[in-house]
Amino acid sequence: MDEYGIPVQRKEMKHKGRNVVWSVGMDKCLIEALALQAKNGNKVDKCFNDSAYTAACVAVNARFNLNLTSQKAINRLKTIKKRYRVMRDILSHDGFWWNSTTKMIDCESDELWRRYIAVYPDAKAFRGKQIEMYEELRTVCGDYQTPASSEEHSDTDGTESYAGASEYMHEESQDLPPPPRDPLRRPVKRSRNSDPFQDAMLAVASSIRRLADAVDQSKTLINTEELLEAVMEIDGLEEAKQMYAFEYLNSDPVKARAFMAYNNRMRKMFLLRQFWWWK
Repeated sequence: MDEYGIPVQRKEMKHKGRNVVWSVGMDKCLIEALALQAKNGNKVDKCFNDSAYTAACVAVNARFNLNLTSQKAINRLKTIKKRYRVMRDILSHDGFWWNSTTKMIDCESDELWRRYIAVYPDAKAFRGKQIEMYEELRTVCGDYQTPASSEEHSDTDGTESYAGASEYMHEESQDLPPPPRDPLRRPVKRSRNSDPFQDAMLAVASSIRRLADAVDQSKTLINTEELLEAVMEIDGLEEAKQMYAFEYLNSDPVKARAFMAYNNRMRKMFLLRQFWWWK
């Protein structure tokens, strides 16, 4: 059992004349990198695209000084998915649930655990074991889609949650009247007997609302060109690490804003704190 709750099976791979063994750290790095790629929109229809696997290989190779190909990452993910499905199947049965506090699979009784393991022996590896990377595994091995997708995040690892017939809406709604505007945005009609002071207050309130909306929107926007330029200006980072750092920050606006607020020396310290294995 490794540190993120997936039973370890040592599998050797030939790599340029020498054997490379997938260690716990390499598996963890691969899962973290693919989870990041999924959140960046590089997982479509439950499958990662080529860019995701390339970025994941860059992350693993940079951290462990290797030269693995994308196919190695694809093959390793197949193994990880098989183990994830064992955990997913346990949680799909009555009497089992995920405990986010202990990061373990809980069961209503020891007897139920024994009976389940008797039928499904592979489940024994998950009894009483912490699964540190449960959320990342769900993102990588489950049906996670980015918020812009029409599919919802589920644990079925093979079924789709249909969220609407958006592709047919245009044709069917041609004869329908346009939707009503937001009443908060609707201009206020001034009646003949309206109070000028009240009208002025309504205008001020409307302006404040628009200003607040603009401020809220600006908090989530990151200038990707400026972010990339700032990462590339840091001394001592090779190209692979620059790519990984940029993708990491671009997916987290909070950390990206903190990074951009620092000077160059502090930015390097910030990245080394996030990616301690670069030291």
